[in-house]
Amino acid sequence: MASEDVSRRVGYLKVLGNRNFLFLWLATLMSRTADSLLLIVMIWFVYGILTHNPLYAGFITAAYYIPTFLFAPYFGKLADTYDRKRLMMSATFFQFIFIFLLFAALSFRFLVLDITFLTVFAVASMGILVSISRSSTIPLAVPKEELTAANSLQQATTQMTRIFGFVAGGILLVLKDIGLILIVEMLIFLTSIAVLTVMSISGQKIGGPRRSGLDGLRYIVRERLFFEITVFLSIVNFTGAGMTMLPAVMAKTVFRSGPGLFSAILISLAIGTVAGNYAVTRFNVGSIVGKLLIATNALDAILYIVFAYSGNATVSTLVAAVIGFAEGISIVPFVTLIQARTPNDRLGGVLAGLSMLLLGSASISMVSSGFLVYLLGVRGVYLLFAILLFVMSAVAMNMKELRNATY
Repeated sequence: MASEDVSRRVGYLKVLGNRNFLFLWLATLMSRTADSLLLIVMIWFVYGILTHNPLYAGFITAAYYIPTFLFAPYFGKLADTYDRKRLMMSATFFQFIFIFLLFAALSFRFLVLDITFLTVFAVASMGILVSISRSSTIPLAVPKEELTAANSLQQATTQMTRIFGFVAGGILLVLKDIGLILIVEMLIFLTSIAVLTVMSISGQKIGGPRRSGLDGLRYIVRERLFFEITVFLSIVNFTGAGMTMLPAVMAKTVFRSGPGLFSAILISLAIGTVAGNYAVTRFNVGSIVGKLLIATNALDAILYIVFAYSGNATVSTLVAAVIGFAEGISIVPFVTLIQARTPNDRLGGVLAGLSMLLLGSASISMVSSGFLVYLLGVRGVYLLFAILLFVMSAVAMNMKELRNATY
């Protein structure tokens, strides 16, 4: 009971007082800003400027997520074997190099569409290594009773940087200055590397036994709770991925608008998520985390229908904020649950395995959503996703380990 009370009182200022976590958080601030800027700009650049084809909107977003499915197990093995700080720094440097190559291609107008896809794929690949290494380092940087607050701050930071990235990206897209965006990206990556150099934690090998890249997947399959979580969230991620790409199609085809509305919807979604990330630190949700995941999933099903069929751009934009709030109050307890229930020398592999499976389903969604739009229309796709969420919520109520999950 005492640990629960401490966990409930821990706030952002307390965890930021930890020097190592402070620098880790600042590095997150930098890298997530670059990620958000890249994603919104590349989706609209490929769909709204180069091709005007919703299939390509799905393809470019899939290029951002597919690396997780391909490389996560190997990256998880690296994070459990080598110095996580150096891994983050090296991967961020390669992100800088890839963005520079895209900048050069744009400057010389050389294979712009092809190199754009390759760059997004490569930058996202390195981003997976950064993300796995960072998430595996958090439990080493803060005590267990501060994990919820630390994860909440990391998630809130991710969403705040998305807001900044979407605002900046929307403005720069209106100005059609892609080159300037890429310069900003490169500067952000270099700054992130500089911040990581002063972080002292994880300056050594983790020292755990050598395991194969698939060990994390085996652990997930063997542990009933993790297996049920993975099945449940694979469907959730399949539908949730639509809230990244499909709003671009909604803005252009349903509301007859442009990148400004697309950016506004994503900003609203991110603001709601930040609010949810903060709200979850005000309560002790460790004892109801499983039920919370199921309840927010069912709520999202209703909200998807309202979002798609409101007929009003303002209403849909506001509903996006509520969708984000539901996501925000569920993701932090989920991450904390995984960190609390996994031995640290296995954490990189488990996080990698989960990332591969969950974002793999998101990648499938990105590719298939473009085809589904042709078949059902963008509103029909949201209705299909809502039905899937309702069905998955009903099934999850019969998953005993998930329903009763605690940390």
